[in-house]
Amino acid sequence: MIWVIGGTKDSRDFIESFPFKEKLVVTTATEYGGKLLEGVRDIKVFCKRMDSIEMGRFIDENTIDKIVDLSHPYAEEVSRNAISISEEKKIDYVRFERENLVSEEGVIEFSEIESMMKYLENLSGKILVTLGSNNLHRFENLKNKSEIYFRILPKWEMIKKAEDFGILPKNIIAMQGPFSKELNLAMMRGLNIEYMVSKKGGDTGGEREKIESAKEIGVKSILLSRPNVDYPVVFSDINDLIQYII
Repeated sequence: MIWVIGGTKDSRDFIESFPFKEKLVVTTATEYGGKLLEGVRDIKVFCKRMDSIEMGRFIDENTIDKIVDLSHPYAEEVSRNAISISEEKKIDYVRFERENLVSEEGVIEFSEIESMMKYLENLSGKILVTLGSNNLHRFENLKNKSEIYFRILPKWEMIKKAEDFGILPKNIIAMQGPFSKELNLAMMRGLNIEYMVSKKGGDTGGEREKIESAKEIGVKSILLSRPNVDYPVVFSDINDLIQYII
């Protein structure tokens, strides 16, 4: 069996295109990731977070002989654990990694989030943050938190998390993408945004639309680089990945 580490649009694209779906078993870390696969027939989907020990047990229980990692570009721990367990079990590991977009002139980029947070705290002006709910805790004690707007998925637990970290309802934008350039422009204009903060999610993650929108109206883009993971085998084209596996 082939284990697909999914939960992203990339994983759905891969699964829909893969000709031998009966050979696939798919895991997602969240129920939301599992919902992205609703309607795809002939696959087994498990929604569960796993540490390295649980990954090893999962491989044994499902007779896995290949891991195809289509997790989010920032799910660093998942990928590192999967690489490690593949080496331990002596099975193949293959990674799909979205292409990095060429950085635009004037874009500020940080390689790690701690430095980014120090920079953000000293900014004057309204900030749109699109880093997802997993980083909300980092903003709890920022002195300029009232000037920061957070765009997160419209799920109760994520909104509750934001409020638990002292983020006021007026600063929460609960919406699900993809977001067009026009919608990004309207949002930034309506909130008088001066800085836009994002991960380098590539085209699938809406990075291009965010940066182009910001550039058009003079908003400064601040990006968090992807984790530096040494993938043993990596593809950035779904069709090439499928041909390799077949």
